[in-house]
Order: sequence, then C-alpha cells, then structure tokens
Amino acid sequence: MIKTKNLTLKIPSQDHYELLRNVTPCDEFYLMVGDDPKESPFLSDELFNESFSRLLYKENHWFVFKGKEIIGVAFLHKIEANDKRARYAVGIYNQDNWDKGYGQEIAAAVLKYAFQNLRLHKVDLRVLAYNKRAIASYGKSGFVREGILRENAFINNEWHDDVVMSILCHEFNN
Repeated sequence: MIKTKNLTLKIPSQDHYELLRNVTPCDEFYLMVGDDPKESPFLSDELFNESFSRLLYKENHWFVFKGKEIIGVAFLHKIEANDKRARYAVGIYNQDNWDKGYGQEIAAAVLKYAFQNLRLHKVDLRVLAYNKRAIASYGKSGFVREGILRENAFINNEWHDDVVMSILCHEFNN
C-alpha cells in the first residue's frame, strides 16, 4: 500500500471486486487511453471477471482509492531488470476526479516506489498525442518528452501518434 496526501494505492485483491464492479468509467476515459468503450471489461460479467482475475495480487499494479472509492488504476509494467527501467501507466476513470492534481500525486508516489524500492534508473510512458491534459500532468511530474511514435495507434478508424516521455532517477531526486 502506498499513501499520498489525498489518495491510497493498493495492490488489487479480491476485497476490491465489488468496489471496482460499481465503477463506470466515462467515455472520454476510454478515448484518452485509446480503448473502445463498447469493448470495456465493465460491460459484461464475463469480461469483468477475466480482466479482474488478471489484476489480482499483481505486483506493481495498484487501484487508486480516494477514501473508500476506487477512482483509477496505476501500474509499472515492461520492467526490464537488466536495464533498470519500466513503463508507467495511469488512468483516472471519471471527470469528477480530473484537474485536481491526482495524476501528479499518483505519479510522484509510483515514481518514488520505482526509484527507491525497485531501484530503477528510468521510467517511461506512452501517451496519445491528443491527450493534452495527461501530457501536461506528466510534464509537471518531471517526465521529459523524448519523441513521437508516428501513427502508432489505430483508434476509431484513424491513426494517431504516441508521445514518448521519460524520467530518470537523478531527475526525480532533484
């Protein structure tokens, strides 16, 4: 468990099933992460159960709680032990919790964990170029833009660019 000023990050457990089952991400959430709301794991019990079971007790994956409510998810994946790097991802499900600094709060907590506990050298991410809110939040969290992966994501029958951003351990510590 990781605590911040306003939030708590908890490794997914069976205790969280009903709480997450009651979450309904907004359509813009899906657009910002490049998913189709019509294929959401929240739509059917079968898809939800399959998705939830993949998350259970997974290290470096957290449900983000505000009080007793799950408001999002954050994780480090593609962890490369030899290169001491990982990829970061975060999603806040609904607009009620956007523009409150939670993205930066989550990033600071996960980055502290990545650099102190996992002893990583670098954490990177990919974000859709049209997700300006996320790009700004990542920049405020210390991530530096590395480049563009042109026409890297096919969403709603259109190609979209991904922005690659990263932060190094010594940048985070400064």
